[in-house]
Amino acid sequence: MHEALLFLDTYAAWVYLLLGLAGLAYLRLAARWLGAYRSSIFALERERARASLIRAGVLLGAVCALSVANFLITTFAVPAVPASARPTAIPTISLLNTPTLPAVSGETALVTSTPFPVAILDASGCQNPQATITSPADGDSITGVVDFLGTARISNFAFYKLEYIRLTSGSVWRAVSAGTTPVVEDRLGSWDTSLVLPGDYGFRLVVTDSAGNAPLPCAIRLQVRPPA
Repeated sequence: MHEALLFLDTYAAWVYLLLGLAGLAYLRLAARWLGAYRSSIFALERERARASLIRAGVLLGAVCALSVANFLITTFAVPAVPASARPTAIPTISLLNTPTLPAVSGETALVTSTPFPVAILDASGCQNPQATITSPADGDSITGVVDFLGTARISNFAFYKLEYIRLTSGSVWRAVSAGTTPVVEDRLGSWDTSLVLPGDYGFRLVVTDSAGNAPLPCAIRLQVRPPA
């Protein structure tokens, strides 16, 4: 059922085009047989024109009904198809995967290298009420296990993920948690700060739709304190 709805949504323009051409053809036939019906003299000829006119009218009505049905399906039924039924690849996030560097042996070690710059955090994405972190707030000091609250519910929602990065040169974003169910002003995930070194960290919420598009992430700066 979902496959049929998504098929109609994908080829909606072609369906409308075909129905429009069929409607014009049957409208032309109806006009032709109406003229024949009015100009007929003999009863048999008049009856034949009348039957053909009715047939063309019925077919024209069927085309109109199909057009209305297609409009209702693409407008109301297709948006209700769950994201899990859409052909969108949902990434599998593993917290155990860490980037590895190629092995260097002997005296072939690199003499010089260009370090990665420190990540730049843009908090303007948090102004989007459909993809934002409400707690903790930007600049908060945290320790222990911290629950992240907020909203992840954009149009055609597919999934969201929470990531953190240590604000030092060469650090990379790492996944904390992810979900495929929309969240509205509720718990997005938790982070055990005892697993990282104290210091300054960036944290962001990335929300992606079924087409693979994502608004600007909500990024905040947090300070992890040593455990008491």
